[in-house]
Amino acid sequence: LWAGPEFKNQKRLEHGGMRKEIDFSPNEQFVLSWNPDDQSEDAVRIHQVMTGKCVRKCRTPQLPLKQGTMFPHFAWSHDDQYLAEMTDSRILVRSTSTWELVKDAEGKPAPFKFNNLHSFQWSPKDNILAVWTLEVDNNPARLVLVDVATRKELTSRSRTQCEAEMYWQSEGEFLCLQVTKLNKQKNRVSINMEILRVKERQVPVDVVTIEDTVKGVFWETKGRRFAVLTTDAEGAKPKLLLYSLDKKPELERKPKDKDLLLSAEAPKCEQVACFALPSASYNEVVWAPEGQYFVIASKSFPGGASTSGDIIFAGLTPDNKLEILNKVHHYMHTDVHWDPSSRFVVTAVTQPMTRGDESGYKFSTESGYHVWSFQGRDLYTAQLEKCYLVQWRPHPPSLLPKEQQADIRKNLKHFSKKYDTLDEKEKDKAKQAFKKKRDAKLKDFKDILNRLRDYREEKEEETGWAEAMEEFLESQGWEQEEEKMEEVLEVTEELISTN
Repeated sequence: LWAGPEFKNQKRLEHGGMRKEIDFSPNEQFVLSWNPDDQSEDAVRIHQVMTGKCVRKCRTPQLPLKQGTMFPHFAWSHDDQYLAEMTDSRILVRSTSTWELVKDAEGKPAPFKFNNLHSFQWSPKDNILAVWTLEVDNNPARLVLVDVATRKELTSRSRTQCEAEMYWQSEGEFLCLQVTKLNKQKNRVSINMEILRVKERQVPVDVVTIEDTVKGVFWETKGRRFAVLTTDAEGAKPKLLLYSLDKKPELERKPKDKDLLLSAEAPKCEQVACFALPSASYNEVVWAPEGQYFVIASKSFPGGASTSGDIIFAGLTPDNKLEILNKVHHYMHTDVHWDPSSRFVVTAVTQPMTRGDESGYKFSTESGYHVWSFQGRDLYTAQLEKCYLVQWRPHPPSLLPKEQQADIRKNLKHFSKKYDTLDEKEKDKAKQAFKKKRDAKLKDFKDILNRLRDYREEKEEETGWAEAMEEFLESQGWEQEEEKMEEVLEVTEELISTN
């Protein structure tokens, strides 16, 4: 590990083997390393970052977190308090203080059991698991929210003949369950976006039906709005849909659905904007860290086809008005990252570091990055022979409470006027200081000229300069003439009464 003000080698974390993957916990208390070639109990090691001590060793878990991937196999909770892994029917959650399984009601370490387990995700802000199980025989597919500390089931939803994906909002206030309804031939019938208000009483749900094919769901960072990319059944007519959620509506229970709580006020989740995209290559929406502004990108992925590299810079005002700021182009870009201040965006073409990956050569021909303003103005471009990773330096969290940050965003125009006035005063002060400094330098220069002139006049008789100058002027035959010119600039007539 390298760290410190001078970035020196601090510790060495031992793990035998040549090929490894590493994963830091969210708060960087632990670092997990994995050797895929090791089949023993030493395949996975977890070290404490501060001490370098190895706190746990284990085999490679039965399943990775995502199907079709090799790593990671573990999921950290947001506060480093828990580490979870999964099998086909259990989720093993261990406390990082003891590395034992979380205890059940009887005080015994036990896993969380789910039949036909498909996937799970941690809440970004709470120790809550969102679990999705598959439909098998007469058992419907289910979404379950579980509080890990108490092992209490917060809510559950059952669905049949469907596929689903989960999308957490950055603050853990909402969970979007994208449910794709299927017919008996496994063809898509309809798509519902079920928005669970996780932190509200009894976890009410808002349902949005989308007729087209959904390519992705993207929550506004720290916000109550989300974007959806769609196309029709043939993959044409791409659109960007934007939705907004209201705040804490009153609740009512629908008599036909005991598991479903809907808000009594309407609309609960409304579509606020729709934008027809110029091509179907757009595949990702990246929101700014402070929300409001976002980038619609046509990204390339290793192993996939190269995209056009088109990028649209846009924004959604606090009153939900869509603004398209600019459209630019960065061919084959693979990365889009906002800086922590939400003022700049970097797009980059990076190449994979894995040996034997044929896409590495393809991306190496375009390696480099662009830095843009949030309005899409190209500020800096760099072409590199090799580029593997591009990241912004992280910023520390804001010292202002969330309520004050929200008030500032809401009344931004008022604060802008205030600080614009201060900026004008500072500009005037800078101008005055510059003028004063310039006048002082001009005065010093004139003083030097005056001293030189006085010195010359004192030495004219001694050097004969005055007589030589007079002889030179007489030899030129110049005559001095004065001519006066008069010109009428304006004539005004005014009548004066004689009375």
